[in-house]
Amino acid sequence: MLKAAKILAVLAAIECFGIMALEMFFWQQAGSKINPNMTADFLSQTVTMAANQGLYNGFLGLGIIFGMIRKNKEMILLSLFCIIAAAAYGAYSVDVAIIFKQGIIPAAAFVCNLIAKEKRGTLRFR
Repeated sequence: MLKAAKILAVLAAIECFGIMALEMFFWQQAGSKINPNMTADFLSQTVTMAANQGLYNGFLGLGIIFGMIRKNKEMILLSLFCIIAAAAYGAYSVDVAIIFKQGIIPAAAFVCNLIAKEKRGTLRFR
């Protein structure tokens, strides 16, 4: 279970970094392909807003990676929870499909990390 938890957490982080790249660097080029209802004018007016959202997505992905490096389960869980909350709000306010597109992997990672038992070293005195 621990390997599955780590793999899912890394996938959630990669998803965050992918969204970050899209929103920060490719917003105008890819925006209309993602949602055909977004006009070129709308995309050009929202470049700064999208870049700001992308930065937050990057921080969430970084929280997962940093938590894994530091072996801080609480940081991983907090980052995953924030991603799930953002996906839930997106599903509520924009489109229900967002919870499936952006929330399934983090939710699975959250559950697996919550129940995964880490191997703890035992103290040995000589």
